[in-house]
Amino acid sequence: MKKKLDYKPIFTLSYFNRTLQVTREGGGFIFLLFAVGIGAINTGNNLLYLVLAMCCSFIVVSGVLSEQTLKGISVQVSLPKTVYPEDSYPLHLKISNSKKTIPSYSLHVEFPLDPVGRYRIEQTAYAFQVSPRSSVDKSLMFVGLKRGPMQLNTVHLKTSFPFGFFVKTRELPIDVKVLVFPIIKNVALPSPTEYSEEGEGTIGLTGDDLYSIRDYQPGDPMAAIHWKSSAKTGTLRVKEFSQGGLHSYTLFLNIVNPQTNVMVGSEMLENRVTETASLAYHLIRRGDEVSLKTPTIQIPSGNTEPHLEHILKYLARVVYENQK
Repeated sequence: MKKKLDYKPIFTLSYFNRTLQVTREGGGFIFLLFAVGIGAINTGNNLLYLVLAMCCSFIVVSGVLSEQTLKGISVQVSLPKTVYPEDSYPLHLKISNSKKTIPSYSLHVEFPLDPVGRYRIEQTAYAFQVSPRSSVDKSLMFVGLKRGPMQLNTVHLKTSFPFGFFVKTRELPIDVKVLVFPIIKNVALPSPTEYSEEGEGTIGLTGDDLYSIRDYQPGDPMAAIHWKSSAKTGTLRVKEFSQGGLHSYTLFLNIVNPQTNVMVGSEMLENRVTETASLAYHLIRRGDEVSLKTPTIQIPSGNTEPHLEHILKYLARVVYENQK
C-alpha cells in the first residue's frame, strides 16, 4: 500500500535526530488551546480549566505515542547494483519493529530529493501497522537519470499518529550503492568492412563468413589482406565479410583534447560515452566481439553479457575516474 503524507506544515522544530512539524489541524488545535486558556484565566471557570487540561493532555499523549511509534523501527533498503537510465527498478524496503510488545502505526518512509537530479524515487511507502518483533515489506520505484555511481545515505521515517496534529520525522542511516549505466540509444551499426583510424571510431577486423575479395584501398587493415589471391594477381587484395555473425570491433574512446591535452567538455564527453556504450551494447547483442580502448586502458574482446556489463561499468565511471 502506498500513501502520500499530505499536510501543510506551519511550524517546524528540529531536535537531536527528530523533526517536529505542526500541521494546519495542529495549529488550529493550539489556537483553540490558547483561547480556552485565556478564557479560563479571565473567567475563573473551573470547567474551562478542565477543558484546558484535557487539551494539554492531548498534546502530551500525541508526543508520547508518536515517539513510541518511531522507536525501535529500522528500515533495510535493497536495489540492483547496476541499472540502465530512464528505466524503473523496484526498490525494496523492509520495515522492522524490534519492540517486544508495542506495535507501530501509520509509518511513512520517504527518501530525500537528490539535489543534483541523478535519480528519482516515486511516491512514499506507507505501513498502517508493524506488529512487535515483525516486519513488513514494501517497494518503491527507482529511476536513474544520470550515469555514474551514486549512494543513498539516509531515509526519513515519518508518522502523524495518533491525532494528525503533528508530523514527527526520524532520520535513519542506510548504505545503498548503485551504478547507473550510460544511456543506450539506437545507432547505425557498422558493417564488417567498415573501419576507421584509431581514435575516430570502430575498426572492423575479422569475421567468419567470407563475402568477397576486392582490390586493396589505402587505409585497409593488413589483417584483411588475402595473401593467396594477392600472390596470384600480383596486386594486393583484401577480404570482405558478410554482415552478421561473429566479427571483432575495437571501440576507441578519446576523452582528451589532443591539442590542449585536457579532458573534453562535459557535453562532448557525454555524447562520446553514450555513442560508445550504444555501439558496444548493440554489437554484442548482434553477436559480434567488442573490445574497448582508451588512452589509459584496453578491455579485451568478448561478446558475452558479463563482458558487456564490464564495458558499461567502465563507461559509467569514466568521468569519475579521471577526476580522482
